[in-house]
Amino acid sequence: MIEQACQYGEQDRLCGVLTLPDSQAAPRQVFVLVSAGFTSNIGPFRLYTNLARDLAKQGVATFRFDLGGIGDSEQIDLGLPVSARTMLDIRTTLDYLSGRFEDAEFVLGGLCSGAEDSFRYADQDDRVAGLFLIDPHAYRTAGWKIRNQFGRYLFIRIAIRAVRILRKIRSLVARQDAPVESGYKPGLVDYQYMGRDESSDILKRLIKRQVRLHYLYTGGRIEYFNHRGQFYDMFPDVTFDGSEAVTYLPHLEHVQVFEQDRELVLDAARHWFKDIANRHTQSAA
Repeated sequence: MIEQACQYGEQDRLCGVLTLPDSQAAPRQVFVLVSAGFTSNIGPFRLYTNLARDLAKQGVATFRFDLGGIGDSEQIDLGLPVSARTMLDIRTTLDYLSGRFEDAEFVLGGLCSGAEDSFRYADQDDRVAGLFLIDPHAYRTAGWKIRNQFGRYLFIRIAIRAVRILRKIRSLVARQDAPVESGYKPGLVDYQYMGRDESSDILKRLIKRQVRLHYLYTGGRIEYFNHRGQFYDMFPDVTFDGSEAVTYLPHLEHVQVFEQDRELVLDAARHWFKDIANRHTQSAA
C-alpha cells in the first residue's frame, strides 16, 4: 500500500490523500470519498481511512479529500451556496484525478451528506461509474409503519434501543478523546436529506446510464428505514436493472464508534468492489 498527500485545484487549495495498492499498474478505478458533514478526510472514527487502506489490499485505489473549509482545504467563491461549492470541489477533484489516471473510472461515496453529495454530483458527470452510499436518503413507507409498530420488528426495535444505551455508556470515555484522534465532533454529521421526488428523478437517470449502485443503511436510520426490502418500496416509479446492491445492518449506529462495527461496513465494500472487478473480467473475456 502506498499513501500520498495531495494538494490541487486553484492555488492548491484542496487537500486529499491518495491510497494506492502495491501494484505498479495504473488503477482502472478510483474510489473517491466525499466529506461526511464537517469531518475531515479520515471520516468519522477513521471510517474513510479504514476503507481506503482495506480496499488497497484487494487492488482498489482510493482518494479521500476535504471539501473547501473542512480539514486542510480552503474555501473559495464564498458568494456561492454551499451546495454549488460542494459540486465545484468534487468536479475539481475528479479533474485532478483524471489528469493523473487518464483511463480510470470513478466511484463516488461517503456517509450521510457525503453520500448525498456524491449522488447529486454523479447526476452531472458521466465519469462517475458507481456509487457507494452509506445512510443516504430514506423515506417511510406503509411497510415501514407496520414493521415499526407490530410483529417481530418490535423486538428488533427494543434490542436496538438496548444496544444503543449500552454503547453510549461504553463510549462515554472513548468520546472524550475522539475529537482529536478520530475527527468526530458531536452533531456535525446531522443532515437534512433530499426529497423523494429529487432522488427518484436522479435514480432514473443514473440507472439509464448504467451507474452501479450500492445503498447501505444502518440502524441509525431506523426512524425512516427498517427493512432491506423497503428500498424498493420507496421508489415504486423506478425500474431497477438488478445490478444494484442494498445492504441493511440494523444493529449498527449511524456513526460507527467501534472497530467491529466499522468492519461490517468494510466487509460490504470489499464484496461490492470484488463483484465489480469480476464483472469487468467477464466483460473483457
